[in-house]
Amino acid sequence: MKPSLKIFLLVIFIFNLNTNGWGEENGDILEFIQKRYEEAKTFKAKFSQKAFVQIMDQTQNAEGEVIIKKPGKMKWVYKNPDPQTLIVNNNTFWLYAPEENQVTKASIKDVYTANTPALFLSGEGKLTDSFRLDKVIKNEKTSQVLLIPLQKDRGMEKLALSVDNKNYQILGSKVYDSLGNTTEIVFESIEINLTFPDTLFDFETPEGVDLIDASDRD
Repeated sequence: MKPSLKIFLLVIFIFNLNTNGWGEENGDILEFIQKRYEEAKTFKAKFSQKAFVQIMDQTQNAEGEVIIKKPGKMKWVYKNPDPQTLIVNNNTFWLYAPEENQVTKASIKDVYTANTPALFLSGEGKLTDSFRLDKVIKNEKTSQVLLIPLQKDRGMEKLALSVDNKNYQILGSKVYDSLGNTTEIVFESIEINLTFPDTLFDFETPEGVDLIDASDRD
């Protein structure tokens, strides 16, 4: 699975959840995150990714920029090391790899299921329906919120959210899967509730580029 697709499947719902506090009990955190998530209508940030592949004993690094507009629209632009563009526009998923001269088109329902965090992009998912809180680890400047999926969907074993202790903004995440692989995302230069035109999330296959259309498959 390509690193860009893993990002979409596992951590797309985490895009700047500004808060003023967790509440007095850790048990309030999931409901609090859900509430703040719903208040963020758009999100823009630079990101860096580290994907550790257990079978190869290698870490793959990537970086770029992401823009999300609820409901149902997002655009991940990978700049290094391999240029790629991942676009979701409502029910359609596009992955363009210019160096491979290839575009993959798929239906959203084939990319994620009801128990993946990607569902939160549409505003239909609820965090407490998919995860239980394991523990909260507080450090000097940040805290780690560890979540366990209620169902072993797509092999995800654990999700760790990184938050700023001063304003409780989500700064990134780390996903652990059943094969020992991890995918870590760190967000920087975060901006929320900016205005983005819907046309930003349109995509047309460039002339001469191979199209793999899986959107009509059963």
